[in-house]
Amino acid sequence: MSDIVITNATLLDPRDATLRSGQQIRIEGQKIVEVAGSVGVAQGATRIDAGGRVVMPGLIDAHVHAMAYVNNQVTLANTAPYLVAAHASKILADYLRRGFTTVRDSGGADAALADATRLNLFPGPRLFVPGLALAVTGGLGDFRVRTEHDQGCPHCRSTRNISRVVDGVDAVRRAVREEIAAGAHQIKLMAGGGNSGKSSIYSPHFSLEEQRVAVQEAADFGTYVMAHCYGVDVIRRALQAGVRTIEHANLIDEDTARLVADKNAYVVPTLSTFEASIFYADQLGTPAHIVEQVKMMLRRGVEAVKICRDAGVKLGFGTDLEGVMHHYQLHEFKIRSAVETPAQTLHSATIVNAEIVRHEGKLGELIPGAFADILIVDGNPLEDIGVFQEDGSGIRVTIKDGYLHKREI
Repeated sequence: MSDIVITNATLLDPRDATLRSGQQIRIEGQKIVEVAGSVGVAQGATRIDAGGRVVMPGLIDAHVHAMAYVNNQVTLANTAPYLVAAHASKILADYLRRGFTTVRDSGGADAALADATRLNLFPGPRLFVPGLALAVTGGLGDFRVRTEHDQGCPHCRSTRNISRVVDGVDAVRRAVREEIAAGAHQIKLMAGGGNSGKSSIYSPHFSLEEQRVAVQEAADFGTYVMAHCYGVDVIRRALQAGVRTIEHANLIDEDTARLVADKNAYVVPTLSTFEASIFYADQLGTPAHIVEQVKMMLRRGVEAVKICRDAGVKLGFGTDLEGVMHHYQLHEFKIRSAVETPAQTLHSATIVNAEIVRHEGKLGELIPGAFADILIVDGNPLEDIGVFQEDGSGIRVTIKDGYLHKREI
């Protein structure tokens, strides 16, 4: 890994939504060491002339499923783990190609996969993992076929899925400890129902006591809980338990949004998954009544972003895509543009998400001491979010952790 110097850069600061032209950036190893009008250049350093283009921090997606190479969870559970990992390597490489130099997985990815991207065994973003998300019997995340409830899952020791089933305070406590011992960076709770039709989107999962013990155990190990929540009752129970990040929150109302803000919690909207689910409904065989529900959830999810912004909620950026839908990742920008400025969405995908993964000052901005996660793009993302094309073609240079992954200038 050689030192890198970027010259003739128009630097994008997502914190205050400004551009500074004529800047240079010096990278040593994994870190940015100097940002100024003129920087020192070590002998043998790789020089990149940005040609006046916008140079910005790498994007962060705070809600992905890197292991979910198919949309059918039973198929996923019955796939050999090495094959799942091989598929995941391609999904992660595509995340990086789209400009996401950091992602937070929300169920399935483990510490070994995070190590693989850290070691550059294949192209991929920095990865924060929860291990297996925790789910309740009969709720979202319980993907067992009916007979397995009595006979036990024959695959649990040798295959991967995105979740595990736990019931009761003691079982939750043990599961949290086990996931953290296995290297989880955060804990994921399936705190409410989903769009599969198996459990209502309004239905809370896990008792308050179960959620509280998950939060306490996570905190005791220096981390936090993220929770899948759609309905108001689900969100409020999670907040009462001390959950730090509310995932989705499509059905949030004004009073609940104010409660989120008062508790200094985060909301991570994930709208592209609903748009993609509608597009692929026929291919995936989604029942008509579920498609109508998903359309409602997309509409309400867009409204929820505005409700949260008006209430002063800290909004992250996520996508929640699986299987054939992963390529919709950058559509999240376009969907949110209905109620946000490009600067607001970029702030979510950089500054706020860096806070969510507890790497403030290290990720999401180009300052000395930060990791060298850098994009050079065509156009001005503060004015036109369309800079982020689905195939990543608008991104000319990608640097992650000081490693040059793409150079097309």
